[in-house]
Amino acid sequence: MADFVVTGTGRCGTAHFWRVLRRLGIEASHETFFTASRRGFDEDDRRAYRSAPANDVSLFAAPFLADAGVASIHLVRDPVDTVNSLLHLRLPLSCSHELCEFIRYWIEPEGDSDEEQWADYWIKWNALCARAASVTVRVEALSSGEPSDDPIGAIVGSADFLREWQGLPRTTNRLHAIQRNLVPDHVAARLRGAGTPYGYGA
Repeated sequence: MADFVVTGTGRCGTAHFWRVLRRLGIEASHETFFTASRRGFDEDDRRAYRSAPANDVSLFAAPFLADAGVASIHLVRDPVDTVNSLLHLRLPLSCSHELCEFIRYWIEPEGDSDEEQWADYWIKWNALCARAASVTVRVEALSSGEPSDDPIGAIVGSADFLREWQGLPRTTNRLHAIQRNLVPDHVAARLRGAGTPYGYGA
């Protein structure tokens, strides 16, 4: 039975989080219950999720945290690093990719360029998550072994979780890969200011 859900923006580390849970023997799925095609969440969905065989880790869960009826973890990553990673996908938010269509259904990313629109997405999506999440966890805190609040039985703050998080290769999301910086200075400045509530300095 599902006891919690994990969400965040694209490229924040949800896939890595899911792999760590699986390595710890915790039943978890990745974008299986909360998918890009979901546009609503009612009482039947709530019951279905509570009886689901695995806890879903999905960026697509963000709009439904308040209705899910379980504890929720909001995973957040450095704003400039996240937006830079998103820009490397080469997906304009106006395109027909399922990720972009899902985002546009729930929020309206504003800006005159792809860089500005993805930055606005980071700001608005994390605000959406933070409003309803049980706890917000910074991926950098997990990587450095800092203790975190944890609404799901000390999983995130446990030594086993931190060891697996730090030891499992980060290939899919390339959280620590060196990528060419695509974020203009004025966008980076806005992101650093917006990241202050999550512990990122201006």
